This record gives sequence, C-alpha cells and structure tokens, in this order.
Amino acid sequence: MMIHHFNSETGEYVSSSLALPDPRNEKRWLMPAFSTDTPLPDRSRHTWPFWRDGAWTLLPDYRGRVLYRTSNGEPAEISRAGVTPEETGLTEKARPSDEYVWNDGDWAVDPQIVAAAKRKLAMEDFEKRYAEAQRQTLGKESAVAAGLLDDLATATFRAWSAYQMQLVDVINGSAFPDRCDWPDKPTADSIEQIRGEIEAEKARIAEGQARIDASKEKAESKPTAGDSSKDDARQTDDASEPSVKSTEKEPAQ
Repeated sequence: MMIHHFNSETGEYVSSSLALPDPRNEKRWLMPAFSTDTPLPDRSRHTWPFWRDGAWTLLPDYRGRVLYRTSNGEPAEISRAGVTPEETGLTEKARPSDEYVWNDGDWAVDPQIVAAAKRKLAMEDFEKRYAEAQRQTLGKESAVAAGLLDDLATATFRAWSAYQMQLVDVINGSAFPDRCDWPDKPTADSIEQIRGEIEAEKARIAEGQARIDASKEKAESKPTAGDSSKDDARQTDDASEPSVKSTEKEPAQ
C-alpha cells in the first residue's frame, strides 16, 4: 500500500512510500505519524498538495519560477509552497522599464519618473554642449578684458560666450525639458560677422576720439578773452608814449 507523508506543522506533502506490514497483524499496515493512505489529488500547474482537515487541498506553488518584486521590478523567487506571489509582494509580470511602477495589480507608467528621466537626458545634453562652449573660452576672460587678443580671437570669444548664455536661457525656460530649442553653435560666418562689428566699433571710437582731439586743439590755438585785453592794453600804451626828438645844440660862434 502506498502512503503519503506530510509536514507536521504546515501539512505540506513531503513524500510517498510503501507502507510496511504490521508484524503483529498481517492484515494491517503500519501508518507512521503525519502520513495518510488517501490518494494524492491530480494537481494542476503551480499547485501543491497540503493535508488540511483530514483531506488533501491544493495550494499555490511558485517554487523555482522567476518572479519580480512589485517594489522595484527586480527578479526574485518563492522558496516554499502554499504562498502566492501577491502575498510576498511579487508578480509573474516583468517590469517593462524603469518608467513603470506597480499600481492596482499591474505595471503602469509613472508620469513623475518619465518627467525625471526626460529632464535627466535634457540636462546631459545641456552639460555636453556647455562643456564644449567652455573649452572655447577657457582662460581667455582676462586677455579679452586687457585687450590682448586680436579681433578674430575676440570675436570667437564673444560668439562662444553668447552661446553659453543662450544655452542657460533654454534650461531656465518654463517649457524645459519638454521644449529644448538649443541654439546653433558659432560658425566661421557668425564669428566673421562679429569681427566686422568689432572693427566697426573700433572705427567709431577712433572717429569720435579724432573729433575730440580736433576740438581740443582748436580750443588751445584760439586766443582767450584775457589775452585779447592784454594785447589791446599794450597797443594803447605804445600809442600814448610821446615821441622825443633828438636835438643837438650848435656850438657858439
């Protein structure tokens, strides 16, 4: 006769074996504790027999199956029968991506995670662009302020500095990161245009300085009112001085 053994605490089916005859009674079989000769039920997938209240009951059995934690989607397993994935915070469904969270028995897209991921990608793009712009202007601020760079180098510095400001304006915009209208990087043509503006600016400054110098020179060469009065007084004194005739007495005869 076949007998079936079960766990003394949980009733979980453990094993089956042939019953031994009772040495004191040939018509009887020995029945060890926590065993039964009740046949095992036909079980379906993911079930396991448990002896409960004098009968076999099929309970869930997910041992050996890959499951996933509903908290973070990481793989996990159940090590004992009689427990459902739901009871242990697990599911048979794999998490589609990091943008999903477990909600009402299924994975669903989390808007906050999607927004955070989108912002992260946009900021990585910004940092890459901004780093390139910084390499173009690194260590040149003092040289530009001191006027040590030629027009082309100054124009290049200005172009990339303006580009940096435009990048910052994008990430500070109210539509960021949903809208990322990145500015165009400086080109040879745009830098040349700035150089033309620098040359025109220098020409205007030089022209203005020339006017100032000419006005100053003219002012210095024109006699002042005080000088005119002195000249007039000098001329008056010369006119009022009596003219003296030199006479010689003839010797007496």
